Amino acid sequence: MNFSRAALAGLLLVMAVSLASCSGREDVVLAEFQDESITVAQFEKAYRTVQPKYLPRATGVEGYREFLNTMLNKEIMAFKADELGYDRDPSVVEGMDAYKGSALQLAFLKFRIDDMNKVTDEQVREHYRNRGASVSIKQILLDTPDEAEEVYQVLLDGADFESVCKEYSKGPDADQGGRVLDVTYGNYAPHLQQKIFGQPIGGITEPIMSQYGFFVIKVVGRKDPTNQEPFEEIRETLEQEVRVQNEMLLQTVVNEEIAEEANLTWYWDNLRIAYRELPSDRPLTNAPDRRNEVYPLLYFEQGDLDKPIASYKEKMVTIRDFSDYYDQSSFYQRPRQEGRMGGIKLFLGHYITKELMAEAVARSDIEDRSEVRNAMESKMEELMVSRLYEDMVNSQTVVTSTMINNYYRNNREAFRMPEKRRFGVILTGDIETARAAYDQIKSGKRFHKVAMEYSIDEATLDNLAETDLMVEGRQPVMDEVGFSLARVGAVSEPFETPRGWMILKLKEKTEATTIGVQQARESIERALKQEENENRLNELLAKWKEEVGLVVHEDNLGKIQVEPRSITGKT
Repeated sequence: MNFSRAALAGLLLVMAVSLASCSGREDVVLAEFQDESITVAQFEKAYRTVQPKYLPRATGVEGYREFLNTMLNKEIMAFKADELGYDRDPSVVEGMDAYKGSALQLAFLKFRIDDMNKVTDEQVREHYRNRGASVSIKQILLDTPDEAEEVYQVLLDGADFESVCKEYSKGPDADQGGRVLDVTYGNYAPHLQQKIFGQPIGGITEPIMSQYGFFVIKVVGRKDPTNQEPFEEIRETLEQEVRVQNEMLLQTVVNEEIAEEANLTWYWDNLRIAYRELPSDRPLTNAPDRRNEVYPLLYFEQGDLDKPIASYKEKMVTIRDFSDYYDQSSFYQRPRQEGRMGGIKLFLGHYITKELMAEAVARSDIEDRSEVRNAMESKMEELMVSRLYEDMVNSQTVVTSTMINNYYRNNREAFRMPEKRRFGVILTGDIETARAAYDQIKSGKRFHKVAMEYSIDEATLDNLAETDLMVEGRQPVMDEVGFSLARVGAVSEPFETPRGWMILKLKEKTEATTIGVQQARESIERALKQEENENRLNELLAKWKEEVGLVVHEDNLGKIQVEPRSITGKT
């Protein structure tokens, strides 16, 4: 078992499931130490649920023994971390506090949503009808709900959509009367696509809130999917897809309910004041250096600073608060002009929702649920084991220059970079076609043009009829001819392969080189560090197993009953 940091992460993933409560087969013990034990039931659950890449390579009893050893290594490390008091380590306490806040909120949402998420046959059939479909739309963007409602009523009264768009829309395509956009089902947020795909051609949606503001959308065309798989054959997949969509929709519903309970109110006129002071959008690839920024970054009139942007319960978020949040945020988190007032609302809503959700979680019984307690215990163990590993393994291993030089000297061949070549390729089905293509090339016609006309090799046609740079042996059918071409630009005569008749042109060649020790130093140091860490951890584990009196009941390995799983994820 390779106990690098990456492998340790996998070992910790086993932790999350290995000691969860199971039903049946709990009395058959595979291993025990102190007051801890691993039963067949716990083993089977861990084996079924761990990510495939962390499964043992061996099969049968030998594979079970390897996997059990992984579980034991984790349990021994967790036991030792607890014994050494790592639950009080400042980094563990800090990490646990950070995890607890977000994890409890996610669990709270999950349990509330699960109770409401009922997938109906009607939903599944509607999803099937839209799956793979696309619609063409035009949209009007408004900043406030009042503006959106006014526009919607004007359209219901029969006004021309394009004329209304030109007059009211805040979108960049307003002067065009709204440009036509193609929307594919599944690529939009569920609450948006639900309303868009629910409209007939010519239909107009009610105002839809988005991160940019409020959209009123007209459907101008629809293209239904072709060659759909039979409904009953994929019903299970469809139901799961609907369940995921419902979860996203219900998260919004729960957040809206919590906001409504808190009487969350937005002051749109003051949001507009905040929006007017946003700087011009800077390219996201050109973030400013925070050390050179002068705060406050936004300028507001003194009389505007205490104006409320939002209120909830007995609290107020003012323009001054917005300015402070803006200064504290990274360049990538700050609202931009392109997001309009909706971007500021989304930005501030993050802080408000987080606070309201934390209060809702505190009022709930979520921490008393066994699933949540198990998750908290697993996370604590994960943080403790990670800290133990860092202190007693990783920070204790040292890689010296002598070790690096010796490794390089003993593995010099591994740092030799072979010659690489890129070829133009023409593949034809018969010698006559290949000869015709070859004659075209010899007459001066560009290789790429001839390939487009004659070649049937789809693998290279999408890449200008060229391979990428490759070493000898990568494409054996090309090796003998391709790697004998003497110079860049040389073209082979047609030659026969199992796939057909082929012509090659040498497009690029890189000479064989050897990477020097200085160039390879970083990768060698990582490899040596990993090896030293593994050796040190194995020594510690052997010592700790002896100290805790570990007993493994090998005879019970034969009682394990699990479906074979592959490390590739396939059974």
